[in-house]
Amino acid sequence: MGGKASAPPAPDYLGAATAQAQASEKATNAQNYANRPVVNTPFGSQSWDTQAVLDPATGQKYTQWTQNTSLAPGLADALDYQLDTQLGRSQLASGFMNRVQNEYKSPFDYAGLPKMAQMNAPTSLTTNTTDYTPGLNTAFQFGSVPQIDSSFRNTVADQMMQRMQPVHDYQQRQLETKLANQGFTQGSEAYNRALNELNQRQSMERFNALDQSGNEAQRLFNMQMQSQNTGYNQNLGAAQFQNQALGQASALDLARMNAQNQAMQQQQGMNQTYANYQNQLRQQAIAEQMQRRGMSLNEMNALLSGQQVNLPQMPSFVSSGRAETPNILGATQMGYDAQLGAANAQNALFGNLLGAGAQLGSAAFMFSDRRLKSNIRRVGTHAIGVGIYDYTMIGMPQRGVIAQEIQQVRPDLVKRHANGFLMVDYGGLQ
Repeated sequence: MGGKASAPPAPDYLGAATAQAQASEKATNAQNYANRPVVNTPFGSQSWDTQAVLDPATGQKYTQWTQNTSLAPGLADALDYQLDTQLGRSQLASGFMNRVQNEYKSPFDYAGLPKMAQMNAPTSLTTNTTDYTPGLNTAFQFGSVPQIDSSFRNTVADQMMQRMQPVHDYQQRQLETKLANQGFTQGSEAYNRALNELNQRQSMERFNALDQSGNEAQRLFNMQMQSQNTGYNQNLGAAQFQNQALGQASALDLARMNAQNQAMQQQQGMNQTYANYQNQLRQQAIAEQMQRRGMSLNEMNALLSGQQVNLPQMPSFVSSGRAETPNILGATQMGYDAQLGAANAQNALFGNLLGAGAQLGSAAFMFSDRRLKSNIRRVGTHAIGVGIYDYTMIGMPQRGVIAQEIQQVRPDLVKRHANGFLMVDYGGLQ
């Protein structure tokens, strides 16, 4: 099992971090160079210059990049002419300032504009008409409505079912005798299927009887309703003739009222048209006066605005990706954790593992992953059924269990470390 092990020396975290930072800096510099190519097009070119400068805040050296854009000879001349033209137009526009100041020094004058027209309140509409409703005939006597409900239909259906039941019982006895004579035992699949087919036919016959009883009840109801409808239509005809005469008188009264209201609405519409025309003249006069006030300003703005020669659009290219640096710091930490876990496991197991029946004890989780062990040899069996082994882990001989076997029978005693290897709670094995 080996003696007590010493904890491994702490790794050089600063050195690992420094090495990783240097690798990251080299990868970044390489990516910067790859992503700054010289671009040449018919419109011009784009290039980059570098120089080493000092950061005034930290005093550290860093690389300063300068982007250079050169226009083709024709575009460069066009840009010079454009700038000269812009200068001339700006000087000309500057001479308009006196005119602009003269036009805006006085406030807007509404005194000489056409007056805004206002509409008079509309005349009240005629809404009174003669009330003819007291003379309307809205009520007359109806005969009693025949009551043919479901109880009558159910009575007819029950009588038909009572006549059919002896026949159905006889059919079932005949079928059962036939099946027995043919050798089919009661409860067999064929026996039950034949009875089900008979029951389905008899159910259809009962359904048809129920449907026929409904038709009979409906026929009686229709005969009584036809007699009552005849009397109802006679009373309704007399009432409708009286109400039609009253309706014609009411329509004449309503037509007279509508004619009066339509005349008033037409007059209101003519007044509205005249007011809209007057207000439109006022808006046109306001717009004209505002145009006069802003004429010089608009002319000055027109001189100052214009098209300019733009820089050429350089074609895009596929940017270089940054190379990933090795995780030196993480690898250093993982190696140290593995060594420290092995030392802890050996010290915890020292003197506590006896033989095949020995109890394994420790208060902490310890590395016991099969992948960390070599020269594995079984020397006994633990009480929970897993093997006890001698093995070499991190270069040191040890005795214990294998985490993968414990995981099969007692998963609560196994957990996975952040580095991916399995650990066992040896205290739980006692």
